[in-house]
Amino acid sequence: MSSELPEQTQGDRGSRPALDAVLGTRGRLARIESLSREAAALALREARRADEIRKNFAATVAALEAQLQEKEGELRQRESGLGEQGKSLEARIGDLENQLREKEELLQIRNADLHDLKSKLEEATTSAAAEAERAQEIQGRFEATVAALKAELGEKEVLLKQNDIACKDMEESLARLEESLVNQIRVLESQLEEMVQKNTSETSPETGKTKSPRKSGSKAEES
Repeated sequence: MSSELPEQTQGDRGSRPALDAVLGTRGRLARIESLSREAAALALREARRADEIRKNFAATVAALEAQLQEKEGELRQRESGLGEQGKSLEARIGDLENQLREKEELLQIRNADLHDLKSKLEEATTSAAAEAERAQEIQGRFEATVAALKAELGEKEVLLKQNDIACKDMEESLARLEESLVNQIRVLESQLEEMVQKNTSETSPETGKTKSPRKSGSKAEES
C-alpha cells in the first residue's frame, strides 16, 4: 500500500506542468484578447475620426470650390480694371490649392495609419486565434492525461483491494495453520508423554528381574 502512494504522487506531479502551461496560456490569451479589444476600439475611433476628416475635407473642398468658382466669376467680371486684385486673388487661390494639397496629404497619411492599424489588428486577431487553438490543444492533452491518471488510479485501487483481500486470506490461512500446528504439537507432546510413561513402566520390572540373580549368585559365592 505504501508503494502505491508515491506512484500516485508522481502522477500528480507529472500533471502539474501541464496544468501550469494551460493556466499560463489562458492568461496570455486573455491579455491578447484585451489588446485586440483595445486595438479594435482604437481602430473604430480612428475610423470615425477619419470619416469626420473626410466629411470635413469634402465640406472644405466644396466650400473651396464654391469660393473658387465665385472668385473666378468675380475675376472674369473684373479682369479689365482689377489687375492687382486679380493677382491677389490668384495668390489666394494658390494658397487655397496649397491648403487643399496639404489636406489631401494629411488624409493620405491618416489612411495609411488606419491601414497599418487594421493590419496590426488582423495580426493580433490571427495570433489570438493561434493561441486559442494552442490552448485548446493543450487543454485536450491535459484532459487526456487526467483521464489516463484517473484510469490508472482506478486500476491501482482495484489492485489494492485485491491485495487487501489476499492479505486477509493469507492471515486467515496462517492463523488456521498456526492453530493446526499448535494442535499437532499438543498431540505429539501427549503421545511423547505416553511413550515416556510406557517406557518407564516397562523398564522398572526388567530392572527388578535382573537384580535378583545377582543377589542369589552373591549368596552362592559366599557359601
